[in-house]
Amino acid sequence: MKGVSVALFVAGAFFLLVTAVGLLRLPDFFTRAHAVGKSETMGALLVITGVVVHSGFALETAKLFLVLFFIAVTNPTAIHILSRAALRSGATIWTRKGPDVEGGAVLEAIPGRTFHADPPQGKEQRSG
Repeated sequence: MKGVSVALFVAGAFFLLVTAVGLLRLPDFFTRAHAVGKSETMGALLVITGVVVHSGFALETAKLFLVLFFIAVTNPTAIHILSRAALRSGATIWTRKGPDVEGGAVLEAIPGRTFHADPPQGKEQRSG
């Protein structure tokens, strides 16, 4: 069992390292969110699974399974919500030519939705 837990720790550490590199190297919010949403979730799940295997079956194992479930559900959901909010607020989408200021095909591909790269002008701010 020790070998299996070590293998899970190493695999989890690899995915967490990929997450860190992705956050440092990728150009915009959406690609960074993709790195976090995928590899960080997998890395955390593998590391916690390694702890489960290493500790054996006890009350702590049941608690760790709850943590696994919580991470598996909340991490991708949170990244999706943040990415959608960024898209709706007009965050620029990176392309090889540079940031896509007008939104391009990505924004037009959502049927029934109208997005603006810049917030609408002329709206008054409510005070108080």
